[in-house]
Amino acid sequence: MIKELLKKRSLESYRIEGKYWGVIIDGTGLHTFHEKHCKHCLRRAYTNKETGETNVLYMHHVLEAKLVVGDMVFSIASEFIENESENVSKQDCELKAFDRLAKKIKKIFKRLPICILGDSLYACETVFNLCRAHKWKYICRFKEGELKVSRRSLRQ
Repeated sequence: MIKELLKKRSLESYRIEGKYWGVIIDGTGLHTFHEKHCKHCLRRAYTNKETGETNVLYMHHVLEAKLVVGDMVFSIASEFIENESENVSKQDCELKAFDRLAKKIKKIFKRLPICILGDSLYACETVFNLCRAHKWKYICRFKEGELKVSRRSLRQ
C-alpha cells in the first residue's frame, strides 16, 4: 500500500525540504514476563533498593520504522530485538536491530530518498555511517545529558 501511495505521489506535500521522506525509528516493548518462556527472550535484572533482592524480567521488543505523513505514521518495516539463543554473552539491542532494519528498508525502498528520524540513542557514528552508506539523511534528537562524549572527541 505504501509503495502504491508513493508511486501515485499522493503524499508529496509531506516530504522534508520537498525531497526526503521522514522515517521514524524507535523500539517498543511488546510483552513482559516474570519467567522465561523462550530462547529469544531479552532479560533485564532489577534490584529492589529496599530489600536488595534482584528480580529478572523477560521481554520481547521490536524496532519499528514508520513513514511520517503529517499527523499520521505508516509502518514500513519491523525488526524483532531478540537473543539468538539462550546462552548469549551480549544481548541484542536497538542499535544492532537498526543495522538489520536498515538493510530491510533499503531492499524494499531501493531509491527512496529517506531521512531517518531518531532519538538520542541513534546519535552515534555507527548510525551516521550506515545512513551515509545508504545515501540517507538523518536527524537525531539531542537531549542534554543523554550522549556520552569522551574527552578525546571534544579535542578533535
